[in-house]
Amino acid sequence: MKSYSKYLILGCLATTLVTLPAAAQTPSAAELRQQLDALRAQMDAQAKLMNVLQGRINELEKAKAAPAAEPQASLPPDTPSGHVSETTTIYQTFAQDPVAAPRIDNAPLDPKYPGFFRLPGTTTFMKIGGYFKTDFIYDGKPAGSAESFIPSSFPQGAPAVNNSTVSIRPTRMNLDFRVPVKALGDVRFFVEGDLFGSSTTTPRLRHVYTQVKNLLIGQTFSNFMDPDAGPDTLDFQGPNGQVSIRNPQIRYSAKLGEKSSLRFSIEKPSSDVAFKTPEFSSSPNSPAPDGVVTFRHEYSGGHVQLGALMRDIAAYLPNGARDSVFGWGFNFAGAQKFYKKDTFTYQAAYGPGIQRYVNDTSGLGIDAAVVSDYERYLRALPTTATYFGVQHWWAEKVRSNVVYGFAQVNNTAYQPGSTFHKSNYMAGNLIFNPYGSLHVGGEFLYGWVKNKDNSSRNAPRVMFSAKYDLNFARKD
Repeated sequence: MKSYSKYLILGCLATTLVTLPAAAQTPSAAELRQQLDALRAQMDAQAKLMNVLQGRINELEKAKAAPAAEPQASLPPDTPSGHVSETTTIYQTFAQDPVAAPRIDNAPLDPKYPGFFRLPGTTTFMKIGGYFKTDFIYDGKPAGSAESFIPSSFPQGAPAVNNSTVSIRPTRMNLDFRVPVKALGDVRFFVEGDLFGSSTTTPRLRHVYTQVKNLLIGQTFSNFMDPDAGPDTLDFQGPNGQVSIRNPQIRYSAKLGEKSSLRFSIEKPSSDVAFKTPEFSSSPNSPAPDGVVTFRHEYSGGHVQLGALMRDIAAYLPNGARDSVFGWGFNFAGAQKFYKKDTFTYQAAYGPGIQRYVNDTSGLGIDAAVVSDYERYLRALPTTATYFGVQHWWAEKVRSNVVYGFAQVNNTAYQPGSTFHKSNYMAGNLIFNPYGSLHVGGEFLYGWVKNKDNSSRNAPRVMFSAKYDLNFARKD
C-alpha cells in the first residue's frame, strides 16, 4: 500500500474512534441507525478520495519512468536564397569546393538540406560529407610533384624518364553542423580534412570555421578567392593561374539587396620572400595582416565577383637593413551558364605582391625581390594570373571540361636567371557517373614553364580517377 493510502486509513480510524464514546452511552435503535449511516457515508467518501489519489500517484510514477522528450528543433525554411544562384547549385566539380564555401546567412547550396540529420537529444543538425578518391597517374616526362600538376615544379635539366603513381591523398572528409538558434538564425560549424599532409598519407586540416549570422572566424578559402568559379578537373591542384589558398581569418559579410553583397576580411599574413647570398638570408616577416574586400553579385545565369587585396610585405635586405613594401591586387572571377547545364568559369587577377595567393607561384619566395645590386630595396613583383574553363554535358551523366591557365611574374634585375617567369597549363577530361555517387574519369594535362633566363621545360600527364561521394544527395 502506498504511503498516501496509509494516511487515509489512519484518518478513517481516527474518525471512528471519535464516534466510539458516543456509542458507549447506549443510544436508542434509531440513533444507532443514524450513526451507522453516517459512518458508512464517511467511509464511502474516504474510499472515493483514496481512488482519486491512487490514480494520481500512478500517473506521476509513469511520467517519472518514461524517457525525457527530446528537444524540438527544425532547420530554417526550405526557401532558396538570392545569394546562391541556380548556376552555383547545379555546377558540379570533382573537388566539390563549393560545399565548403561560406555563404551569406549560411545559406545551403540546396535549401532542402539533403543528407542532414538531427543529433539525438540536441537541436544540432549534422551532415557527413566528402569522398574517397584514387588517382592513377602517368608522366611522360619528369613533372616535379607526382600527385599535383604544378608547372613551376617541373625540374630543370632532369633526365627524360617516365613515371607512374597511384594516389589516394585527395580523399577528404567533412562534417557540417547547423544549429538553429532563434535569435541568431542558422549557426554553422564546418570542418574538413584531406590526406595531403607532410608525408605520404598524413591527414591535413583544410577548413575549420564557425559562422554566426554573417560573422565568420576560422580557416577557410581566402576572401580573395572564388571557389564557385573553380574549373572541374581531376587534377587536385587545378590551373596554374587560379587564386587558391585557405587562410585563417575573420570575415564579415554585408548584404546589398537580395542578390549582392560585400565581404570584408582580415587574414593571416605571410611574406613569401626568399633571396639569399652566401652570407645572407632574407628573413621575411609580416608587419600587418592581409586585408580583402570583395563584391559579389548573383543573377539567374551565374555570378560575378571582384576582390581587392592589400598586403604589407617585409624582409631584411642584403645590406642588413629591413624594408617593407605595399602589395595589392584585384581578382575578377565568375561563372556563366550558357546552354542548359553547360558552364563557363573564368578568373583574371593582377597586382604586385599577390604571388602567395596563386597556385603556381605560391611558395616560390617571389612576393617581392630586391630591385638590383645598386637599388637595394624591395619591390613587389607584378603578377598576372588567369584561367578559363568550359564544362559541357554530353548526356545526363557524362560531361567534359577544357581548361587553360596562364601565370606570369615580372622579375627584377637582382633575381637569378633560374627564377620563375611564366607558365601555361592545359587540361581536357571526360567524366562519367555510372551509378549512384561513383564518378570515374580520364584527363590529359600539359604544362610548360619559362624562367627569367628563357630556359624552359614542359611535361605531359595522363591520369584516371575514381571517386565515391560519401553524401551525394544533390539537386540536378
